[in-house]
Amino acid sequence: MTLIGCFVTPHPAIIVPEVGGDRLAEAEATVQAMRAVQAKAAALAPETIVLLSPHAPIFARQMGISMASSYAGSLAFFGAADVTVTAHGDQDLAEAIVDKAAEKGVHSAITASHGDVVELDHGSVVPLVYLMGSLQQPCRLVLLAFSQLSREEHVLFGRAVGEAVLEAPRRVLYVASGDMSHRLMPGAPVGYDPRGARFDGAVVDAFNAADWEALLHIDPGLTAAAGECGYRSLAVLAGVVAAAEAAGLRTANRVLSYEGPFGVGYLVGEVEVSGATSEQGGAA
Repeated sequence: MTLIGCFVTPHPAIIVPEVGGDRLAEAEATVQAMRAVQAKAAALAPETIVLLSPHAPIFARQMGISMASSYAGSLAFFGAADVTVTAHGDQDLAEAIVDKAAEKGVHSAITASHGDVVELDHGSVVPLVYLMGSLQQPCRLVLLAFSQLSREEHVLFGRAVGEAVLEAPRRVLYVASGDMSHRLMPGAPVGYDPRGARFDGAVVDAFNAADWEALLHIDPGLTAAAGECGYRSLAVLAGVVAAAEAAGLRTANRVLSYEGPFGVGYLVGEVEVSGATSEQGGAA
């Protein structure tokens, strides 16, 4: 099989109806885009989801890869204990990612071992509530984490992930979880900075144009000023896409929505993947 698609998702609990309640309408564009992602994921019928969460366990100098046998999470912290996600781990794919990372000289760490049951963070649960919400069959999971290494190291890690996914025997969906600037307006979670909107605009424009070079060369000062948690997720995604294109697949980017109703930027995006050869497991 092969890589069947990629999504960029935000992860505010408020976009889940059981949490958002009456305030759900304030993030209507995001909610509708995530419902579109839910339908698209159901149509793609993944057998494994590989998800990178900014809130997974993070090491400063190593990328994180979970080998857990299973995952479970809920939104109980946000008052919605009935909203739960469970999945078995795809340990074979996780091991393949570790091997590919080692081949490329990318420093990685095992964040959970074989036999472990990992409690999912909200950066994973919120996207997975939508992504798994309409699947007809159970789907396995691999949970990744970024680090404080350079952008280039994140892209190289993404290439390792992409190559492992392309050799996997299952249909794999890749997900980059992350919110954009947390400083879009006075009263925002980490304070206001006008550069936050500039950063988000640069990310949205570059992603929509599939201009990965522009995205990866956003001024580091602007990135720091934005107070974001999704930029390194996108850097890893850039590597995944590069691996897919190097293998002969075609990709097409699309912004499904962008808004910042609570002072935090929410980007929902899709990278369509097509053109798999027989060596890659048939048509995506």
